[in-house]
Parts: sequence; structure tokens; C-alpha cells
Amino acid sequence: MRPISRKLTVLAATATVIAIAAAASSAQTGTQPPGAYTTKGAWAFTSAPNLHPPKLRTDAPTLTSKLAPGYFLTANFPNVATGGALTGQSGPLILDSKLQPVWFKPTPTSAVALDLKQQTFEGKPALSWWEGVISNTGATASGSVFVVDQHYRQVAKLTGDTKDGWVIGPHEVVISGHDAWVTSYKKLPGVDLSAYGGSSSGTLYDFAVQEYDLRTGKLLYSWDAFNPGGTPNVPLSESETTAPASAAVPWDAYHGNSVQLVGSHEFLVSLRDTWAGYLVDINTGKVLWTLGGKASSFSVPAQAQFQWQHMLEMLPNNEVTVYDDHCCAIVGPGKFAPPTGPSRGLVLKLDTGTHTASLVAQYRHTPTLDSAFTGSMQLLSNGNALVGWGSQPYFSEYSKSGKLLLDAVWPGVDLSYRVLLTQSWVGTPYFPPSGAARKSGGRATVYASWDGATEVASWIALAGSNAKHLALVATRLKAGFETAVRLPKGGYKVFQLRALNAKGRVIGTSKSFQVPSAGSKPGGLPQAY
Repeated sequence: MRPISRKLTVLAATATVIAIAAAASSAQTGTQPPGAYTTKGAWAFTSAPNLHPPKLRTDAPTLTSKLAPGYFLTANFPNVATGGALTGQSGPLILDSKLQPVWFKPTPTSAVALDLKQQTFEGKPALSWWEGVISNTGATASGSVFVVDQHYRQVAKLTGDTKDGWVIGPHEVVISGHDAWVTSYKKLPGVDLSAYGGSSSGTLYDFAVQEYDLRTGKLLYSWDAFNPGGTPNVPLSESETTAPASAAVPWDAYHGNSVQLVGSHEFLVSLRDTWAGYLVDINTGKVLWTLGGKASSFSVPAQAQFQWQHMLEMLPNNEVTVYDDHCCAIVGPGKFAPPTGPSRGLVLKLDTGTHTASLVAQYRHTPTLDSAFTGSMQLLSNGNALVGWGSQPYFSEYSKSGKLLLDAVWPGVDLSYRVLLTQSWVGTPYFPPSGAARKSGGRATVYASWDGATEVASWIALAGSNAKHLALVATRLKAGFETAVRLPKGGYKVFQLRALNAKGRVIGTSKSFQVPSAGSKPGGLPQAY
């Protein structure tokens, strides 16, 4: 039995649909911080007591041998519709194919993390994610982009052009060289929205694709959907939402949620609330073509049409992947129209000569899911498809033919904006491995972990009467994030761990440690975080 509702019962307020959506709003209210969490149901590690990532489970048998090789990149945040504390800390999280943590960096409870991605920063491997405050109305109050190298050292942080009212949203970060392309939002008061059912002095959530220099934080480029003072790049008439009658309620007419750099001078942007993707010339700001929505440049057959979508991505041979939420229009405060179709991952083919789009493949969940917001669709190099189900707490990997290979379930109220697979990440932490020792029945067990290290194949445990007289006493193949090594009997007082790679070479050595004395508090990861 599946323990939670699949349908719209997860939706509780109008703000749900615009969750993590738009521009600056009031900060989190109430006594519970946005990243509040419980450790019940989360991971707990003896050697890394400060780390409590969420523990995922599977909802169907996993066909491990059929999965694409690599790691899942994700980050968890709470479902603002249901409320409640997270199960485990929020933070960027790398998982292996068995859903074991590989790397986890918890955020402060004053913030949550979204959208972990592998990037290349100044020619070197890097990870990026968004970290910030989402108010309990679902809007972005503040946020920053963080970038770390493959040793997990922070190499950049971006807060955006806040003096001009723009707030960097959590929807996208694309790094090119030393620049970052992001989605940004601004609240514009005094806009005449009467032609769209709103106030003659209404408030609009504007949306922009912006480029910043990650080294200086300087704004280099901004493409504004509304373009105040000029001709809109995307007319408000293309919005599938209706402007609120009250001037005090902002209209989220665009809701941009993905950006992809295409070629040397174009980008593809997804606007959820127009049901369309736009290919834009960076130099001129001109929309070259529109896919979907009211002004589509392509004829799209009924079976290939999408609504309220997330994450459009161009592939070779003019194919496009889409996460099609297909859910749900707001019809009043706390009221939603029924979904017009189940959420799905799509692969479309564009014919730029005949201006037609066709359906190549679609991936649906069984039973079907209705995602009110967020989600991701990634076509993998071996032909598999990875679908993150957005506001429904699942992500699934399918074979090219649509066979379910993995169905992962988030605990509690945890969700993830996107889930992506990387097949090339190699993590080599700048800090040493972590170890801890416990004694029971006259024998010691040591616990070994190395947050983020991807090349560890086995562990060597050393022990002795003091740090200067240590000898090898046990070896053990790596077993998940933390490996327990039971030692033979002996009067050992000091311990140390060595991490070996697949070739048997030592790639890391822990500091020496002892069994903690009664009443003492175990240490965390002072050398790491």
C-alpha cells in the first residue's frame, strides 16, 4: 500500500501553486524556522553525529543492474502546503543507487536548500545549489547561490542585484566560465492589469533571466519578461492565470522555472504560467520561437501538449524534454481546478521546417501523480529517463521503453525541486575521514565515514596503546556512508582509519581518536563543516 494521497489532497492553500515561485515577500513568520527538522526517520551516524540527511525508501522493487551508473543530485525542502518539520536536515544531498548518502551539507535551520547541480566553474568540476528562505506563503523571501569545487571548498557565493529589487530564485543556476545565469524575481507595484481582470494599479511579479559574474557579483545581463517601460518580451496576454482583482495581491503571470544556454548566443527559458518555452537571442532579447502556450510557433498535437510545466531542455537532433505537471489552475482562494491530465515526463521532437512538434516518449507513474508545482525530467546517456515528481514526494528512473527501474520515496513532508543524475562526479574532500569508536563486551567497534569521498573502496583500522604505536588490526570493504569495523579483542586505547581506493592505495587518513569517556559529547566534523 502507498501511504499518502496521490491527488490534490496535498494542496492546502493558494500559495501552494506558486510555492518557491516568485519575488521578495515577507520573511518566514511564526515560531518554526523554515528548515526545522526532526531526526526521527532520518540517518544518524556515529562518526558524523552532526549529519542527519533524510532517509529515503523505495516503493517498488529496484532493478539495480538496469539503472544508469552515477549519483543522484538532489536537495530537500518542506512541502509548504502541508506544513510540519522536515524529516532530517535540509541541504544539498548526493545519493548512490541504493539511496545511501554520498555527500550531505546541512543548511542552517533558518534556510532550506534546492536544486543541487553539477557544473563546470572556470574549467573545473563544481557543484551549485540555491539556499535561502521560503516564506510560509510559499514565496522566495531571500536566497543565494553557493558553488563548491570537487574538494567541497566554497569557491563562489552569489546574492544578486538586491539593491534594484531583484531576488535570485531557486529555480535555476547555469554556470558558464566564471558567470552564472539565474532566474530572478521582482515585485512591480502600480501596473495597470485591468485588461487581464486585475486592478488598474495592480502588483506584478516580474521575471528575468540574469547573468552575473561569480567572482565580483556584478550583474552583466538581464532579460526581463515584462520589460517595464518598453514592449514586453512576453505579453501578459500569454499568461494562463488571471490577475487578482485586489491590488494588494501580486500576479504571478510568468513564473520562470528553467534556463538552458543553447549554442553561443541563445537561451531556452520555461515560463510555467504561460505553458510555454521560449528560445531567446541573447544579443537582441528577441524571442526566436515559442513552444506551447497561446502563441506557439509549433503546431503541437493534443497528446504532446503540456501545462504548468517545469524544466525544458533542448537535446541534440531538435528533441526537447519537459516535465509536464499538467496541474493546476487557481480558481479562487484555496480552490483549484481539477488536473487536466496526469503529470509526466515528456520527450518531444521539433521540426523547424514544418514548425510541428511530435511526441517521442512519455513517462507516467503508476498509479498516476498530480504535481501542483516543481518537478524534473532528465534523459540519461544510456536511454533511461529520470523523473522527479515535484510536489509529490517521489522520483523514478525508467528504461527507454518505460519500465520502472527505481521508485524512491521521500519521508514525511520532504520534497525535492529537482532530482538529476551525474555520471562524472568525483569527490575528493579537502578534509580527512571521520572516525569514532565504541566498546561493548570488551571489544571495540570503529565507525568510518568520509563525507563526499567517491573513491573509497575499503577501510583499514589501526589501533594501539597511544597515537605513536598504532598497528593494523582490521580491514573492511566500504558499506554505505558509514562503515562499522569490529576489532579483535585487545587493550586498544587509540584508533585511526585509512581510506583505500579500488587499487588499494591510501587516499585519506583520519585523525586519531579514542572511545569517548562517560558523559562526554561526541565531536562532529570540525575539520569539515
